[in-house]
Amino acid sequence: MRMPGSCCSLPRLGARSDRWMQREPRSAALLPLSRIVIGLQLCFILCLEAPGARAQETSQSGPNGRVLFSQNCASCHGSDGRGGEHAPDIATRQDVVAMSDARLRSIVSDGIPSAGMPPFGSLGDKQVDALVASLRVLQGMTNTGRAALPGDPQAGEAIFFEKGSCSRCHMVGGRGGFMAGDLSDYARGRTVASIESAIVHPAVSPGDAGHKVTVETDSGKTVAGLVRAQDNFTVVIQIEDGAFVSVPKDTIRSLTVSKQPYMPQDSGATLSRKQLDDLISYLLKSAQAPKAAKVIPQ
Repeated sequence: MRMPGSCCSLPRLGARSDRWMQREPRSAALLPLSRIVIGLQLCFILCLEAPGARAQETSQSGPNGRVLFSQNCASCHGSDGRGGEHAPDIATRQDVVAMSDARLRSIVSDGIPSAGMPPFGSLGDKQVDALVASLRVLQGMTNTGRAALPGDPQAGEAIFFEKGSCSRCHMVGGRGGFMAGDLSDYARGRTVASIESAIVHPAVSPGDAGHKVTVETDSGKTVAGLVRAQDNFTVVIQIEDGAFVSVPKDTIRSLTVSKQPYMPQDSGATLSRKQLDDLISYLLKSAQAPKAAKVIPQ
């Protein structure tokens, strides 16, 4: 006979009580674990979001062109737009800089399939406009599509015609020399960096081309300038006033070629940073000036 209150009379109740007490800690442990799993799932979804979709994020002031360029263009064209392993320079190349904004938007939207460039029209018009605007910044352009002037063009004019001696060979607006190209429109479609490079590191022609030549004839006549043409019988030399002089080869007593190119190679050393910026600004300003309409004779 079992006595009331005996421990033997409580086994089932004790078992149920133990199981109930064990369930509570298990459910408490599972609660934070479920939250961790949900958090990981959310992170996984966010990580799968396409770069193009992230690029469409906008701020209160509109799309961030710099971020868009970094996400969509930099991997091929480089972070500065000057070219990479898979795509060309679009920041300093003259043909690209000279393109209209409309043409650039068309290329960005439609791509260039034959060149392997994908279309980015899915970004939307605002994002494409922001990309083009960001490219213009890399090209050194203002929001008007013109190159920003790094210095004072009026001071640059004085350098062109005086200290820099540029006008000895070049002309701008009908003023200057004839030995080298007319620079009136030279800066059109060019970046500040490309103009500076042409001044500081001018191209050197192979051989004697671009070097001053001095010819002395049997009669004692001296002709100095640049050789523009020659054949078996004649040498044609352009002198500093722009005239061309033909000298028969059988009358030449001596012909001396200068070791230094006609174009100064030391402008980067003789011009200060400010003077260089001013000179570049003068060339840019000259190219941006409206041109007079040509009058066609009736």
